[in-house]
Amino acid sequence: MTDIKGFHHLTVGVAGAQEDVDFYVKLLGQSLIKKTVLLDGEDPIYHLYYGNAQGDAGTLVTSFPFRQIGVKARPGSGQIRVINYSVPAGALDFWRARFESQGIPFDKEVISRFGEQRQRFYHPCGIEFDLVASDKDDRPPCESPDIPAQFAIRGVHSITLSLREVHESIIFMKDALGFDYAGEHGPYHRFQVADGTPGTVVEFLHEPDRLQGSSIYGEGTIHHVAFAVDSVEQQLALKEKLFAMGHIDTSESVDRNYFRSMYFKMPGGVMFEAATTDIGFAIDEPADQLGSQFQTPSWLTDRKEELLQRLEPISV
Repeated sequence: MTDIKGFHHLTVGVAGAQEDVDFYVKLLGQSLIKKTVLLDGEDPIYHLYYGNAQGDAGTLVTSFPFRQIGVKARPGSGQIRVINYSVPAGALDFWRARFESQGIPFDKEVISRFGEQRQRFYHPCGIEFDLVASDKDDRPPCESPDIPAQFAIRGVHSITLSLREVHESIIFMKDALGFDYAGEHGPYHRFQVADGTPGTVVEFLHEPDRLQGSSIYGEGTIHHVAFAVDSVEQQLALKEKLFAMGHIDTSESVDRNYFRSMYFKMPGGVMFEAATTDIGFAIDEPADQLGSQFQTPSWLTDRKEELLQRLEPISV
């Protein structure tokens, strides 16, 4: 039995902040639920959180816009390659027309994998996304005035990892994290936790000839995936389990203001995180006003205005 409930969030290194807001909010209909700063390092970098209006775990993708300081990461294996969003069955034609009308790059062919139709499209910085059509997602829609509920994104469906080797990573997913092996489709391997509904699925893409990507924060890559756990106690239990298996490159529990994080790498090199759900985004602004103001954690309160002045202005 695993304490992992599914996804908490994914974190991406992008280019400009405004084009990122436009992509998630204006194109995809997500809500900007938090504007804050990257808590690591000295240079002020936005940390922007997108998801459903409530900021529910499993709907969240977060961004670091690194164009401001010119740091680029190198895409490759040992990384998350694709973020997959869940949309209702029958919604893909709506989204293809929307991408066409807004000049968003997308693949002309809809593909099918594991019995699900998928539409590939691309973030302005080049990161790959799929829309996955599913009739098994009962999460509330991320509606906007020009996106009807019957077509709207529900949240993160799954992630696709690029791995040079898969054998030890398959063992890791099953024995360390408690995922079930759910099948194989060509070079793809599928895992699920809980009931396997959207928000609980991980895919491996076996790419033995793809060069290793970088692990740094930087523009153009998906830096890590966070899985949801209830508490620090569950983080520590997972840490002990990882240590017992020899996976000792595991962080302490780190305060991220809205949750606590513990980081670790799986054998294929992808950065994983266990993030707690016991704090939430309403600790510094009302639940019905999430994302309305720039926020900093308590230890940066005296620098709030200075940090904001050094960041790119953004509007929703």
